[in-house]
Amino acid sequence: MFPRGYCAWFVCLLSIAAHWCHAAEAGRDLIPVFIRAEQGGPLRYVAIGGSITQGGNGWIGDWLRQQFPKSAVAAVNSGMSATGSELAMFRAPRDIIAHQPDLVALEFCVNDGNLADDEAIRCMETLVVRLKSLPKPPAIVIIEAAAQGGVNLARHRKVAQHYGLLEINLQDAIDQYLKKTSQPWSALFTDAVHPNEAGHAFYARVIEDNLRPFIAKAWENPEVQDTPLPHPLSTKPLLLDARMVLLSSYTGWKREPSVPFWWNMFFSGLLAADTPGNLLVFPFRGTTVGLFYAMDKTYGSFYASVDEATPQEIRTNTRGGYYYSIIGRDLLPEEHRLSVVLPQPEDGPQAFPETGPVKLGYALVAGETGAGSAVASRGTFHGLRFESLRAGAWSIAGPYPIQSKEMRPPDYSAALDIPYPPETGAHDPKLWHSLPRNGALIDFAGQKAPSAPGVIYASTSLYDTFGCAATLRLTVDFFARIWLNGKQIGYIRSHDGPYNPILIPIALQAGSNDLLVKVVSGSRGHSFSVSIAKEEKR
Repeated sequence: MFPRGYCAWFVCLLSIAAHWCHAAEAGRDLIPVFIRAEQGGPLRYVAIGGSITQGGNGWIGDWLRQQFPKSAVAAVNSGMSATGSELAMFRAPRDIIAHQPDLVALEFCVNDGNLADDEAIRCMETLVVRLKSLPKPPAIVIIEAAAQGGVNLARHRKVAQHYGLLEINLQDAIDQYLKKTSQPWSALFTDAVHPNEAGHAFYARVIEDNLRPFIAKAWENPEVQDTPLPHPLSTKPLLLDARMVLLSSYTGWKREPSVPFWWNMFFSGLLAADTPGNLLVFPFRGTTVGLFYAMDKTYGSFYASVDEATPQEIRTNTRGGYYYSIIGRDLLPEEHRLSVVLPQPEDGPQAFPETGPVKLGYALVAGETGAGSAVASRGTFHGLRFESLRAGAWSIAGPYPIQSKEMRPPDYSAALDIPYPPETGAHDPKLWHSLPRNGALIDFAGQKAPSAPGVIYASTSLYDTFGCAATLRLTVDFFARIWLNGKQIGYIRSHDGPYNPILIPIALQAGSNDLLVKVVSGSRGHSFSVSIAKEEKR
């Protein structure tokens, strides 16, 4: 059952869509596909996107079967919740190309919201050019799903227009329909982005009505000439050979057939380890590498490093499900190696345990094409053993409330660049007071933190007899600047919060070393922790 006024509304919508498509001359790659299907040829349709596609089951499989009764229509739902076009570049061989598609729908507008503009364009353009470079290139439709606060349509729209692709703007359709019918957002959605049953039915009809004019053109049997691909929009090379490499066939760690959760559908076995110090080395040739892994609150964390450089620490126990991390970007096109090692347990309580099982599904590799056989130079990373800087070692100054009218939630990071008294009078002892000895996590909420967003400074001293290389690990809620001996060593503006530690290589001088941390807390977050791992002598 569709919402009241639905049919009349779509007559208008169809007219608008048909006029737009004609004016823009986009979507002409659909016509040969529909001609073949009308004549009885097969039509293989693949919808790939995030949870919106996954929940909508691709939307139009049954409708395509109705439109082309002579055709063997195969519809594939390759939606994967909580993923965007960056991971889709690597998923493409398995989740799109393997199905020999004739028609592909790409839905990543909502989940690409955290990508910078240039990366959103690069990822979507990589998908488009890769599919259009196949021996039998499919027609491509870019689906722009809606969000209650609106979405950034400009990046994907730029790609669609550059390659003459049909884009289907579901945001405008939703906004206009709700305004016309005076219905609330909840009539079609379960939350800010996920449609309910009626919402998915609405999405399906909008997509169908945008495709229908091209079916009519196919019945007219016009001649459509292939056109060469234009020069790419992206300034960086497109990752046209990106792929997922199954890790469960590698030796060294334990092989597991599955994870006991519904997201096992996205894995084909796993490579697992649970002993601190377990090491996996994955050699690869290319310019980009990452990992796709399972998550659960009973799991642990791991360090991942390319060519023994400063690693990333990746926690796999902040929630259930799966995720991916890109470990190396824009590397030199040569031979590299990815090292994965499980950490040694850290002293002191942690919000999320470092030790525990780690389960890897795939390596993500790209850029092999054109890469040479030269071996990349190596760093010095061989594993890290961190020691927490307890709260009793710190002095704090503040809190200083954020009052600037230019700053609005959720981004208060501009306060990082405002000098408060500890920066202008850091040696004034009246500014500072000690913290009680209460563990490794320093929670300002228990230290007279402001209820509104504010700034707090923390100061301590690190000592080393001879001086050495070391690594600082910082968790912060939310933004921070860090200085060591008066020199800035970190500037964190991400919204990852306390769940994703930031590793910073440092050099300790002989004797005392002054460490200053400036934390800009959000409306709820008021905590940070710092640990240090000194370089092991070998």
